[in-house]
Amino acid sequence: MVNENISVVKRNGRGKESLNIEKIHQMVEYACEDITQVSASSVEMNSGLQFYDGISTNEIQQILIKSANDLITLENPNYQYVAARLLLYSLRKQLFHKMWDHPHIFTHVQNNIEKGIYDKDILNWYDKKDFDRMENWLNHERDYTFTYAGLRQVIDKYLVQDRSTGQIYETPQFMYMMIAATLFSQYPKSKRMSYVKRYYDAISRFKINIPTPVMAGVRTPIRQYASCVLVDVDDTLPSIFSSDMAIGRYVALSTPSLGHYLLILRFIIPF
Repeated sequence: MVNENISVVKRNGRGKESLNIEKIHQMVEYACEDITQVSASSVEMNSGLQFYDGISTNEIQQILIKSANDLITLENPNYQYVAARLLLYSLRKQLFHKMWDHPHIFTHVQNNIEKGIYDKDILNWYDKKDFDRMENWLNHERDYTFTYAGLRQVIDKYLVQDRSTGQIYETPQFMYMMIAATLFSQYPKSKRMSYVKRYYDAISRFKINIPTPVMAGVRTPIRQYASCVLVDVDDTLPSIFSSDMAIGRYVALSTPSLGHYLLILRFIIPF
């Protein structure tokens, strides 16, 4: 049902359209589809949505996300997946102005390099054929395996974004693929794409947990590859000074060795 007396401000803030309540019903129904013990009508009623002229589509979306999140209980835990889907729809609408379609990863990378978001050397490391293979391996359906808490953390902490405006520039699956591609960029071309695929599959299926600096920094001009290190220091001045020098060099290097990943990769990649 379209209510022509109430206008809705589009997400980009540059246009208006008549309120279409049916679109809202459909979105909530999609979010509940194939999830047991949840109800689309419960999400809508619990939201207490009160429409007014000039309400934004983003405001409607955030109210529905909060509504689904508020319904999460020990007796009804599956609303965490409903809230996660609604949050994912909001993210995709912000990025691509659509809920379902994604650009080719090559186009995605080009756009983000032009904006200064991704490391420009990525296009020197990989060619279009490599990105075509990555596109075939990308599985955007894996975004639906997140719980609300998990997806909320990924969006707030790890996806590349402008912290001053809140603008986000990637989805979780693009993030995982670009992390894998960046980590193995300097490996022999004869086998690196196999490593990229296996590592992408492992991290996007939550078989490996990645340190925060790697999640947030790898694939960007920051080039942060490492998290924490343990340095043994003897109780002598030469040892203390040597450790200070070692840590200084470690921090100063813009592209540290990826050797510390080999131990992890031995669990998923036969060397």
